[in-house]
Amino acid sequence: MKNLFNFRSIGLAILVSIFALNISAQGPGGGRQMTEEDIKERTENTAKTLGLDKDQHKKIKAVDMDFYNKMQIERQKMRSAGGPPAEGDREAMREKMRKMMDDRNSQYEEILTPDQYKKFIEIQEQRRNEMREQRQQSNPDSGGSEKSERGRGRN
Repeated sequence: MKNLFNFRSIGLAILVSIFALNISAQGPGGGRQMTEEDIKERTENTAKTLGLDKDQHKKIKAVDMDFYNKMQIERQKMRSAGGPPAEGDREAMREKMRKMMDDRNSQYEEILTPDQYKKFIEIQEQRRNEMREQRQQSNPDSGGSEKSERGRGRN
């Protein structure tokens, strides 16, 4: 009976270890990086949600893929640098990402009608809020003060 109890304890410890490794492998925030397939699926959803015509859909897809490829290049540069970036480097990277997103949004604004663009911005803000809530739920001790400042004052 004692051996059975030890076997169960060891099995439980192994399961907990595997689960913990899986979570830590996902990195801070627990999320995964988007893939090219995810981008294509998001573009399809955007086209349906905003009621894009074929020409708009084609242009938005090109903008999204260009944005995705640029983000991949930046992530690769960050990985190649090795180790976590210093605070100054992290802030510079955030600024670069914000600029890339602003550029993408400007391209969207040129392609979409004013009503479609307004709806796009509303959806983007909703996603941002959902992500913020998920981060706060997964890391309640962080306080969220730094993260809650993200995106403030941006349209």
